[in-house]
This record gives sequence, C-alpha cells and structure tokens, in this order.
Amino acid sequence: MSFVTRSTLLFLFIWVCSILGIAGAPVKDHQDTPGKLRRQAGSFAITGAPIINGRIPQRLEIRQLRKNSAQWNLYLLALNRFQQMDQSDVRSYYQLSGIHGRPFTEWDGVPLVQNMGYCSHTSNLFATWHRPYVVAFEQVLYDIVQEVATSIVNDTTGEYKTAASTFRHPYWDWAAPSSDGGPVLPAPVSGSPYIVLSLPNGSQIINNPLYQYKFDSSELSSFPDTPFNVWQETLRYPSTKSAAATSQNPLVSQQIAQSQDSYSQRFMNLLQAYPRFANFSNSAWTPNSPGYDSLESLHNQIHGLVGNGGHMAVIDYAGFDPLFWLHHAQVDRLLAIWQALHPDSYVEASNEPIGSAAITQGARTDMNTPLKPFHNDTDGHFWTSATVSNVENFGYSYPEIQGKSVSEVKAAVNALYASSSGKTITRRSNVGGQDTSLAPLIAAGLSNEAPVEAVPDPPATGNYTEWLTNIRVAKDALEQTFFIHIFLGDFNPDPKTWSFEPNLVGTHAIITPYVMKRDPAQNTIVTGQIPLTRALRADEQKGLVNMKDEEKTKEYLTTNLHWRVTTMDDKDVPRDQVPDLKISVVCANVQAARADDEFPVWGELKVQQDITNDRPAGLGSGDDV
Repeated sequence: MSFVTRSTLLFLFIWVCSILGIAGAPVKDHQDTPGKLRRQAGSFAITGAPIINGRIPQRLEIRQLRKNSAQWNLYLLALNRFQQMDQSDVRSYYQLSGIHGRPFTEWDGVPLVQNMGYCSHTSNLFATWHRPYVVAFEQVLYDIVQEVATSIVNDTTGEYKTAASTFRHPYWDWAAPSSDGGPVLPAPVSGSPYIVLSLPNGSQIINNPLYQYKFDSSELSSFPDTPFNVWQETLRYPSTKSAAATSQNPLVSQQIAQSQDSYSQRFMNLLQAYPRFANFSNSAWTPNSPGYDSLESLHNQIHGLVGNGGHMAVIDYAGFDPLFWLHHAQVDRLLAIWQALHPDSYVEASNEPIGSAAITQGARTDMNTPLKPFHNDTDGHFWTSATVSNVENFGYSYPEIQGKSVSEVKAAVNALYASSSGKTITRRSNVGGQDTSLAPLIAAGLSNEAPVEAVPDPPATGNYTEWLTNIRVAKDALEQTFFIHIFLGDFNPDPKTWSFEPNLVGTHAIITPYVMKRDPAQNTIVTGQIPLTRALRADEQKGLVNMKDEEKTKEYLTTNLHWRVTTMDDKDVPRDQVPDLKISVVCANVQAARADDEFPVWGELKVQQDITNDRPAGLGSGDDV
C-alpha cells in the first residue's frame, strides 16, 4: 500500500472516530500532563534513569525498540504527554529543548553570560556537553513512562510495567543500512502526524510525537526570528517560509539516503584514524593537520540534511524537533564506542572560539569545566567532562560496548558498518539516461528512494589507498547554515537537484545560529571531510579509472571532482565568494584488516594539491593545510 493511500485511510479513520465519538482520537490536552514526576527541592539533579535488579539497560536503535510493542507504545504515549507539559515546568519538553538555543533564557537558575543557547559547538566540550543533555531528557521521559504504564488498562500480565522498568531513550542509527529494509529515515518519524497504537484495551490514535512538536502561541512569541515565529510546529525541509509551510519528509528521506555512503564511511574513518580526542570531538580547524573530520562535523551533516531550512538546520531551534533527541542519542553512542576503543585520550585544555550562554568566548576550558546548566545534585553542583565519561554512571549502555573488550567492540562495529564503508559499493544510478533530479518524482509521490546498483569490492587484502575530500571554511562565511556538495562526475546545473544527484558523493553542512554575523577578526574556521574511495571504486568497476595507479587516479579526480555551495533555500553561492573556503584532496596508504575483530591500519595522510590547484576555492601551492 502506498504512503498516500495509508495516510488517506488513516485520516478517514480519524474523521470517523471524531464523528462517532470514539475514544482515542488525537487531541492536545494540556490537562493530560504528568503530575507525579520525581520532584526535587533545589536544582534539578540529572542522575539518569534508575537501574532495576542490578542490570544496566541498553539504549536501542529505534527500529529495534519498535519490535517490543509494549516499550514502543509506552515510548510514544509518554513522549506525547511529555510534549504537553506546562512550559513553566523546568522539566517540560519546551524548556529542555530550549536549553540548546532559543529562547535564550535561564534554565534551572543558571545565568547567561552571552545571549545565546547553552550548547557547546566548535568546542572540545561538544560531545561531553550533549551527554548529560540527552540524559536529562531521558530521565524525565522515563518517569512519564512509569506513569503511563500504571494507567494501561487490561495489562493483566504486567507486561507494560516490566517494559517500563527497563525503558531507555532510543537512538536513530543513520550510519547503518536499515535493519528492516526500509528507508534510512524511519517511517514512524516521517510517515504521518498521527499514529495508531495497539494496546491491551484496543486501538488508540494519538498525535505522532516523533513527526513534529506543536508550539503554543505563547511559545512562538518568545522567538524573534521569522519564519520560526509563525510556524506552528517543527518542520523538516519546509515547503515555504510562510505560516502554511509543511514538512517535505519524502525529500528529507531521499537526501539522507543519497548521502548515507559518506557518513557511514566517515564514522568508520573516525574510529580507525582519529585516536586523539581533540581531533575526533569537534569541528574546529587544527592548522597543518590533514585530518579534517570530527564527530561534530559528521553530526552537522545530519542536522543540515534533516532540517534544510527547518528547525534541525539551525542551532537556535534544533532542539525542538523530536528527531533531535534520536540523533543526539546516536551521537552519544558514537562517542561511547570511540571511548571504548580509545580509552587513553579524552578532553584536553583549549580555548573556546565561540563560547556559549554559560562560557565566555575565548575562555580556557578542560575536562573539569562545569557543563552548565546540568546539575548533578540538588545543591547546585555541575557535571563535568570528567564525571560524565562513563555512560553506565547514568544507568544506560549500548549493545556494541556493554561488557565487551576492544576486539569485541571492533567485531560488533564491523558487523554493522564494514559493508557500508568498503566491502560493498553502491552508487545511485541514472536509469535510462533520464533527468538526474529525483525531486520531481518524489514530489509526485512516485518514489522516495533512488535506484541503487551494487558493485562488489575487490577483496580487502594487503594495502589499498583511501581518498578523501577535505573541506575548510569560515563557520560564519554566509552568516547562516549552508551546504557544500561534492560530486564525482557530471551533475544537473539546477542547485535544487544537487543533494539528489546520482554523482553526488556527499553533501556536507555547516550549521550555525539563525544569524551568525561575519567576524573576520575572530575567524572561526571549521572543517569536514567527504570520503571518495567507494565512489572511485564504483567508477573503477565501470572502467573509468585505475585506482592501482595513483597518478591516473589524480588525473581522474582533477577532471571529475567538483564542488558547489548552496544556502538553505537552494541558492547557488559562487565558490570564490565563500570566505576561507578551501577544498583539497588527501590520500593514505591503508593496511586492510586481517580479521573481523580488527580495523584497517592507516598510514600518513598526504595532501594532493595538484588536484585542486588553480580551481575556485581549491587548495593550492602555498596554502596552509
């Protein structure tokens, strides 16, 4: 059954329910809010969900959680209630989401030293700051889950109470192929604003709390920026900038699928080739270091492709989209996996290039810097990077790391991602030489996935060469969020098609606040990386390039590698007009892994300036690496 047919039937069902007065029709009722949450005197102590019977529960991938019908129903019912909490409550969805950015107000009594959100970005604290943030959200949600479980009618076996006791917030694994064979963007997140639950006492229809968050007028009035102050709900790839805009989730799904090869490879490269936390954790440029990627930079790619002009693409408003929490649980998982593999490196002292609501620009921070505004007790003490290093202290873990040795973690990661990062090549194909733009097909409801052709990799034995595109640019270059598209081969000249192109290798995103005024004196430079190896191997299978010949590969890249820049409204920006934009190509000799519980061993990255020299925004001779 098509998505359009399913949606039509669901809306008809809801309409019939409303006419007949059947209980369960979706409403937003602010009286239906949790009233028995764990209340505390003093500061809100972020401690995590409690451990029952000594066994630390695991956070699960959202599609895995969905297989447990009791926990899935509890999750959706509780999240729905969570979103209805009175905004004056420090634990409300609105207030917790607003910590990240707007409305730039104090949370839990922590004063602002700058007029911005509390979140740490382009900072050594990026990864560790977001850990207690997700824990705070999970803690409140867990409490609501317990309330919901006790209200389930006809739960004669106690299934729901048992499920509630081990509930943890799920993550969205955008780096691995979908476990259920569906799109990378899970259907419950994007399918419909309503969802039908099968409960012990029958079916119930609720507002789908994963699809959007609906703002009250009083909440919108705290936002100064248009169109965010006229959009009644969170939007993804909004159709317009007017109050009537809608989310274009099929386009989001296609963008995510089109660039998935790049971020699955990026994740594996980060685990294998970035042993130092300072390089792994954040997107700030380290001069004369060719390792340009980071967890933050990879995370930005997802924010940009999901939001694309909507809430997730703008730091000030990202936290309100329900997908933000699934995404950041995944980011925390990637951090936890990296920590398990690299236990001897962690947060180093550094200066804050931008700062936050609680940290002044230029301040010196280290692992003992308070991660404000997150209190670890009711007396006003704060978590630090040092004290949040172990996820089990917050009462959760992840399947890939719990109770596992380093070699077992590598085996678990390889089982999930190795096929995505090198053993199988996929390139989006232009079937029959048709228009490379998929947007018209998607808009017409005819397709939400590009055709895929799979090409087997050569055996991963001995040495091989990894090729990557390095991206360097001023974070405030365009004073707003923007995209950098990397192509290998020809592409449609219409910028609206670029994130859907068959020859797209990856779209990278630089995410910013709503307005980030250009400050050449500060000149915060950020970096990212789009891997090229799989795309090159696919072209090698077609006889277009011989990767065993480095010089021939360089010639091929010089001719066929292209890059373009667009704003969130798909406007082409001339590459030579983007401040501090430099695109370069690097390569490394890599020793293939010899066993399933080993990783490849990377050699030194070499910059290939001849490929980009004398091209708009290309790294040339004499430029800093």
